[in-house]
Amino acid sequence: MSTLLAALKTERGRHVAGAVFLAGFSAMFLFAGYEFIRSPAESIFIEQFGAGSKPYAIACVPFMMAAMIYGYGRLLSSVGAKKAMAVSMLGSAAFFVVAWALLGHAGRWLAFLLLVFKESYVVIISEQYWSFINSVLKDEEGKVFNGPVAGLGALGSLTGGWLLGRYAVGYGTEVFVLLSALLILPAVWLFWAGYGKAGEPKPSAEEAGGRKGHLHLGILKENRTVLFIAFIIFAAQVVATALDFRFTQLVQDNMPLKDARTAYLGNFWMQVNIFSFSMQFLATPLLLRYIPRRGILTAIPAVHIVTCALLLLYPSLWLGATAFLLFKGMDYSIFRASKETLYIPFSYDTRYRAKQVADAFTYRFAKGLTATWVSGLQALGTIAPGFYPALGAIFSGAWLAMSFPLTADRKKPAAV
Repeated sequence: MSTLLAALKTERGRHVAGAVFLAGFSAMFLFAGYEFIRSPAESIFIEQFGAGSKPYAIACVPFMMAAMIYGYGRLLSSVGAKKAMAVSMLGSAAFFVVAWALLGHAGRWLAFLLLVFKESYVVIISEQYWSFINSVLKDEEGKVFNGPVAGLGALGSLTGGWLLGRYAVGYGTEVFVLLSALLILPAVWLFWAGYGKAGEPKPSAEEAGGRKGHLHLGILKENRTVLFIAFIIFAAQVVATALDFRFTQLVQDNMPLKDARTAYLGNFWMQVNIFSFSMQFLATPLLLRYIPRRGILTAIPAVHIVTCALLLLYPSLWLGATAFLLFKGMDYSIFRASKETLYIPFSYDTRYRAKQVADAFTYRFAKGLTATWVSGLQALGTIAPGFYPALGAIFSGAWLAMSFPLTADRKKPAAV
C-alpha cells in the first residue's frame, strides 16, 4: 500500500478512505469557516485595542482552553466521541452567531473575548479530526492518507481566505463572523457521516467512561513519545507566537485601515493555505514515503532557525510574512501529517484524551505563556523588534534538539 491508488484497490482501503475523506470534507468546511473568523477577529481586536495589546488577550487563551478541554473530556466520558464532536462544533457555531448579533452593541470586551475564543475552539476541534483518523487508520495507511485528507482542510482554508480577501472591503468585516458559524453546520453533518461509515471508536473496559480520568494525564508520564510531542509542540508554538507578534506589528505599521487590513490578512492566509495545500497533495505523500520520520521532523525546525535569523537581520513586512507563512504552511502540512502517524499505535485514551492535552492545550498554553512573558516585559518597557525573531531562533534550536529523542526507536504500547 505505497500509494493512494494502490490503497483504493483493496476492500479495506476503500472502506477507510470513505470514512477519512468524509472527515476531510468536513474539515474543508470547518477551516473555510475558520478563515472567516481568524482575520476578522484579529482586525476587530486591533481596531479596539491595538496590536500591542494582543499579548494580553493571548495570555488568557490557556484558561479558556483548559475549561473547554475539560468540558470536552467530560462529554467524551458521558456520550462518546461522536456526540462530543457534535456538541463542541454546534456550541462553537452558536457562540459566533451570538457574537455577530452583539458586535457594535456589547462594547470592547466582546472583541477581546472573540479573539480568545477564536484561538481556542479550532484547536480542540481539529484534534478531534485527528483522533478519529488515527483510530481508523493503520500506520502504513496513515502515510498514504494523511496528506490528501489534511489537504482537503487546507483547500477549505484556501477558499475561505480567498473569499475573505476578495469581499471583506465590500461587505464589511463583521458579516464574516456569522458566515463562519454557518459553515460549521455542513462540517458537523459530514463528520457525523464519517463516524457512521467507520463506526465509533470504543475505549477498552479499563478506559471506558473516563475511568482513568476525563483527561487521563497519567499517559504523559507513561508514554515518552507523547511527552516529547508535548515538549516539541510547546517549543514550536513559542516560535509561532514570536513570529505572529512580529508579523502583527508589521501589519499594523503598514496597514492602518481596518477593512484593507482584513483583506490583506485574508490574502495572506490564502497564500499560507496555497502553500499548505500544495504540500499536502504533492510533497507530503512523497516525503512520508521516501524520507524517514526523523529526517522530516528535524529538517522543519532547521528551516525556522534560518528564517528567524534572516528576519532578525533584515526586518520587513515581506520577510515577516514569509517567515510566518513558512511556519504555518509546514505546520499545517508535513509536520502535522508526519507527527500524527506517531499516535496510530496507541490506545483510545491516548488518541482522544491525552492528545487534547499534549497537542491542543500545549499548543495554546505555549502561546499564552509567551504572551504573558511579553506582556510583563512590555509593562517594564519597550520591547525591541528584534526580540521576537531572536526568541524564535532560540526555541527552534530547542525544537530541533528534542526531535531526536522523539523519533528514537522505543517499544510502543499496543492500541486498544
